[in-house]
Amino acid sequence: MNAHDDKGIGAGSQRQAGFTMIELTIAAVVLAMMIYAVSTLTVSGGQAQEYSRRLSRVTEITQDLLGDIRLELATSARVFGNDAEGNANVAAFDLSTAPTPLPGVRLPTIAPTSTIGKDTVGAEITGNAMLFTKLAWSDRFVCTSGNDYIVDVYQWIAYYPTPEEGGPSPEHSIGLNLVRVESEPLVDAGGIDRITDATDLEEMLVHLGTGSPDATGESHPPAELVWVRGGLPTDVGTFRQIDEVNGTLSDTPFGGRADPWMVELASGEVRGLLSYRHHSVASNYSLSSFGVGKFGIIDNDDSGFPHGFEVQVVGPSSARQILVHLVCASTHRRGRPAWHDMMISVDTRDI
Repeated sequence: MNAHDDKGIGAGSQRQAGFTMIELTIAAVVLAMMIYAVSTLTVSGGQAQEYSRRLSRVTEITQDLLGDIRLELATSARVFGNDAEGNANVAAFDLSTAPTPLPGVRLPTIAPTSTIGKDTVGAEITGNAMLFTKLAWSDRFVCTSGNDYIVDVYQWIAYYPTPEEGGPSPEHSIGLNLVRVESEPLVDAGGIDRITDATDLEEMLVHLGTGSPDATGESHPPAELVWVRGGLPTDVGTFRQIDEVNGTLSDTPFGGRADPWMVELASGEVRGLLSYRHHSVASNYSLSSFGVGKFGIIDNDDSGFPHGFEVQVVGPSSARQILVHLVCASTHRRGRPAWHDMMISVDTRDI
């Protein structure tokens, strides 16, 4: 083979080792497609992980709230309904320093002969607020005479939805906080009226009004109001005020207390339960899969009813059954919405 032939062979080899423009273009397109596919999988995986986190969080919050409500209802002594007594007590509960309830909220209609179920037109019993009395403590006190007395002390507890960030809107499924408020201590009138010895009664009233240690050495918050369970706030004697200085009772408010009677909030006992956790009661405008309006008939007039907080009270006073249905939603507005639908049923009785 001569020198001329060697040169020819070398030049041909160099041409075969290169890439044409078409080949480079095809390779670039394939590489771009692979990068896009990998990045899409990465983004989808991240979104799925974020949704899973939000779903776990909203489930945890809903379960915690209903667990707390269950414990409180288990110690309830009286549940108020959408009747003269319940609505009068709502009006007498001073919420001036608490978040304003969603307009149109209502207590459940107590149905002593019904069972839990979906409302029908003309036979609605579902409410979207709750007011009940719970036993705060039993106060045992031994007077100077040696006589030993036990008097129960109650508190009113209310749960209700309040609008936030503009309130419910067709544009999203959020806009509602759930608020819990707790009243000042209310001394059971029955326990007080059973003390027939004037000196013992004076000592007991001073003890309750000042919050002095009880027979076990434990101190409770001062109690100023004596309350008759089942009485209307406007009836004389339903509320009486303790004068802790001289150990007497007054049928009329004094010392700056509102007249007519108002039950004040306990100090520091107003809590919004969802907004600080970046969650909301799911509104009527949620997707149907959320489960809002499972019992109440959905009404979007004005502020709407019932939204994702529903309450039913059925059965006689000796065997009440209370249903609480709560649907919570994450306030995270990007991506797939996260929510949790849960309900509890609590057996209790009115005393």
